[in-house]
Amino acid sequence: MKINKKVKRKSSAQAMVEFAIALPVLLLLLYGLLETGRYLFLYSTVVNASRQAVRYASATGTGDGGIQNGNAGVPRYQDCNGIRARATRGAYVATFDSITIKWDSGPGTTEHIYCTGATDSQPTITDLSDNRHRVTVEILYTYNPLLPRLVPFTINQIDAISSRTVLLSVSIEVTAASTMSGSTPTPSSTSAPTSTFTYTPSATETPSSTPTATRTNTPITHTPTRTATPTSTWTPSPTYTPSFTFTPSFTPTPSATPISNCNLVAHGSENISGKIFSMNIANNTGIPLEILDITVFWNHDGGSQSGALRLTDIALNSDIILQGASVYSPSFTLGHAGLLLPPGQSTITFTFQKSYLYLEGSEQIYINFATNGCQDWPIDSNTLPTIP
Repeated sequence: MKINKKVKRKSSAQAMVEFAIALPVLLLLLYGLLETGRYLFLYSTVVNASRQAVRYASATGTGDGGIQNGNAGVPRYQDCNGIRARATRGAYVATFDSITIKWDSGPGTTEHIYCTGATDSQPTITDLSDNRHRVTVEILYTYNPLLPRLVPFTINQIDAISSRTVLLSVSIEVTAASTMSGSTPTPSSTSAPTSTFTYTPSATETPSSTPTATRTNTPITHTPTRTATPTSTWTPSPTYTPSFTFTPSFTPTPSATPISNCNLVAHGSENISGKIFSMNIANNTGIPLEILDITVFWNHDGGSQSGALRLTDIALNSDIILQGASVYSPSFTLGHAGLLLPPGQSTITFTFQKSYLYLEGSEQIYINFATNGCQDWPIDSNTLPTIP
């Protein structure tokens, strides 16, 4: 059995009645917002007008209102028309009820109304030029609502008062500098001399007795790329005990005439076997070469199984150059006159107290010659070997 349920619909007449009841409330709110905004706008206009007027009256200079009325040279605080013009210039949508201009000596003092005409030149107004008085501009405006009978406003009078001190001139006092005697110095009438440029010739240069340096033909000596003395200290450390003996192998035969074939001296590769660090040298010049010094570099603090590796002996072929030493240092230089490199094949050996097991890449043998002409041809094991 089908039952039809009737739903009561809202009629259009009811909606119109509800809208008619709500519309006055909405219009009242809208009007209140508009009227409040209009009141705030007019209030700010009146306040701004009083500020502009008093700012004009307290400024220095002559007023433009006095000039327009033929009163040129009137101070601005006496230019009544100019003060009023500044006040009304900001009144865009309002006409002020009254503009009252006063002066006083500060807050709480008696106010004097002046500026009843275009200008005011009363004797009392001249007191404002002493920088101790101020000008006050009061503006009144009656606020009228757009619909006064519908929504009456309780506040309908806007009163704006602004005051500013008149500053026409500020004197600056300067205290004169006192002299040592305490009296004020009196300027003299003597004119200051005019400085003129006078050319004074300088004294004639006298030749000194210092001899003039002359050019001499000094033979050029070539310094090897690497100095004979390594960067580090070549002096043995305190632990080094010089208990060795040095035995020269040859008697030096210095050559007065420099030889020209020192480039024929060659060397082989570095060899390390057990305790021995050695290198082969070939002297192909045909004559013995005097050795100036011998420098050796080794891994002194990590070359052996226990770490420390000390240099004990140095030998050139079968001749012992250094014996019984205990040098603990990254390098050692031995220099001794009379040590000769014989012609032909030679081997220089360096002996340590333990087996040389761990290389660090700093190993090097460097030999400088004292033979005239061979100073620029040292032996350096870091260069490429030239003999097998």
